[in-house]
Amino acid sequence: MDDKATSNNQARVPGLRERKKADLKRRIADAAIALIRERGYEGTTIDEIVRRVDVSQPTFYKYYPSKDAILREHALTGFAVLLTDELARSGSIVVRMRRFLRAVAEQMNADRRLWYAIAISNAYNPIRDPELLSSNDAATRGLELTIEEGQRQGEFTLAYPARRLASLLEGIMFRVCLEWGASFPNAHALTDTVDEGFDLFLRAASPQPGDKPNRPARTPKR
Repeated sequence: MDDKATSNNQARVPGLRERKKADLKRRIADAAIALIRERGYEGTTIDEIVRRVDVSQPTFYKYYPSKDAILREHALTGFAVLLTDELARSGSIVVRMRRFLRAVAEQMNADRRLWYAIAISNAYNPIRDPELLSSNDAATRGLELTIEEGQRQGEFTLAYPARRLASLLEGIMFRVCLEWGASFPNAHALTDTVDEGFDLFLRAASPQPGDKPNRPARTPKR
């Protein structure tokens, strides 16, 4: 291995300082999430978080501007591992996506206090923070790639781009979760309404006779 290759490999491997910083950031986030699960959103303070991690408040603020930022981070990436795990299993894309959505519903039901905190804190608000929609860290990017694969396999229509179909699915699931959180029109199992919402999505996203591949809109000539 030449000196250039060795230098490139060293550049890719985080040093001890970077690893320690990443570990401390993870411990701060883990402590905050654990406290919110135990005491709720209002019952969790920065003082309690830093005491549990045994760091100072200035150290906390080096990593996060607020506890809401930790909730935002969790909401942005919290389901990525579930998606990866489900897609590694056998079955059609539609079957694997349904399993993923049911796994999300089961996780949210088991972790209801945390997701309630995310909702009432307004930590995940794409109108206030548009980066949430475009971030490469968002689980949405994995969903888009999954739908693209489904399009290649003929399971989803080509009439709309994968990003648009992923947005449609997220919109449906967002409404489903809102109604579950508010027990509207009455208390119900989230897994049931997630299944129903996915069925609704499939009615719109399944291939139809005469579908044509979506093409970018042309720029009008001047």
